[in-house]
Amino acid sequence: MTANTQKDPHLGRVLAGYRIEERIARGGMGLVYRAEHLNLRRRAAIKIIAPELAENAGFRERFNGEARIAGALQHPNIVTVYDAGEQDGLLYLAMQYIEGSDLSTVLRDQGRLRPYRALDVCRQVAAALDAAHAQGLIHRDVKPANVLIEGRTAFLTDFGLTKRIEGTPAALTKAGDMVGTVHYIAPEQIHGGHVDARTDIYSLGCMVFQCLTGELPFARDSDVAVIYAHLSEEPPRLTSVRPELPAGLDAVVAKALEKAPEKRFQTCADMTSAARAVIDAAGPLADSTITRPVPAFGDHFDVPTSAGGTRRVPAAGDNSSMRTSIGPAAADVVRDARAAGRPRLLLAGLDTNTRALARVAAGDRFDIDETCAGESLLDAVRDGRPDLVILAWNAPGQPAREVMAALRADSRTRDAKVLLLVEHKQASSIEIAAAGADDRLTAPFSPLQLQVKLRRLVGVDAKSG
Repeated sequence: MTANTQKDPHLGRVLAGYRIEERIARGGMGLVYRAEHLNLRRRAAIKIIAPELAENAGFRERFNGEARIAGALQHPNIVTVYDAGEQDGLLYLAMQYIEGSDLSTVLRDQGRLRPYRALDVCRQVAAALDAAHAQGLIHRDVKPANVLIEGRTAFLTDFGLTKRIEGTPAALTKAGDMVGTVHYIAPEQIHGGHVDARTDIYSLGCMVFQCLTGELPFARDSDVAVIYAHLSEEPPRLTSVRPELPAGLDAVVAKALEKAPEKRFQTCADMTSAARAVIDAAGPLADSTITRPVPAFGDHFDVPTSAGGTRRVPAAGDNSSMRTSIGPAAADVVRDARAAGRPRLLLAGLDTNTRALARVAAGDRFDIDETCAGESLLDAVRDGRPDLVILAWNAPGQPAREVMAALRADSRTRDAKVLLLVEHKQASSIEIAAAGADDRLTAPFSPLQLQVKLRRLVGVDAKSG
């Protein structure tokens, strides 16, 4: 959640035992504030419902009922509701305060997420949704704006449109209402028909597409055109936007966005697991990957591939369980690309001078990637599969010891080779020795000294030429 410093009459007042400190968001139902409970000294987020809604008797009844529904949900990826009620004519909802921003803001700032980060966020949202579905609840408004990000954790929030699944106590939302957000709404919501857990799966599929591409699946000039697309048009292929992604993801998204609910995945976890399996099988997702033919309509994630269009595959080839049929010309391209393959270095947390020195030392025998400010090194290693990570121990942000622990704890990155760059006074540190790096190099150092380390760790003479 992000702060808003504009003056507000609610700032400083005490509401239901909470002192309101700062306005942090504005939504369709009202304003959200950061607050502190005076007795418990617990920080919370307080949503104050807009007066025009609070004065409606029908809305008040629905709000109280749906607040009880949200309060019953207990899950590490669901924002906890502490309290709800009315005081001094104000309807309010007190809930867990998340120190971060929502996913829509992250996507607006970053454009799109790395594949593993995108799936990690969506996996957590999927777990939250499946937990709600297990209690007979559906969300009906799954979208990036309702996903809060704090560090590596995603929280699903805003169960204001929650509905009981048929067979459980009836919801107070009126039958026939079209609820949800137009870019993520399932066809059955548009029709005002029966909705169930698979309705949320459709919306989550739209969010997966947006996280991976930075684009909406059905971006049109008007809401009417978007609704028509949800009802009548096939979803776009992920690989038409990001050709470097494995084509199996096209089939995963297409299944999630089936018009008929019975053709979709039956749980959110099924969808995210299928997407993760495709990416795991594809290997490195970077510019060093090479292409091979696939069917004109794209691979299904569990169907062997034959000749057709193009997609990126790892330089080492497909997973051994996938049969691939390619023509002689394509086979020549594959052989040439593999022969020209170069080891990949990932530079993490290096200052400008050290990055320049590393590039001089690597010469033209390596492909070099760099992590961006705020980017997760774990995601970068998962996606890129570098042959060596050069990590500065004193890098800003997350401590290098925590980064090393995360790399070694993850099955996809635990075998990554790491060269630690340390200051001279740190060279004999027990903490650095216990970090689990493959080697370390003490600053200041020369390009020649780094070349020696590269030769030992990667087995390549790093010479220009």
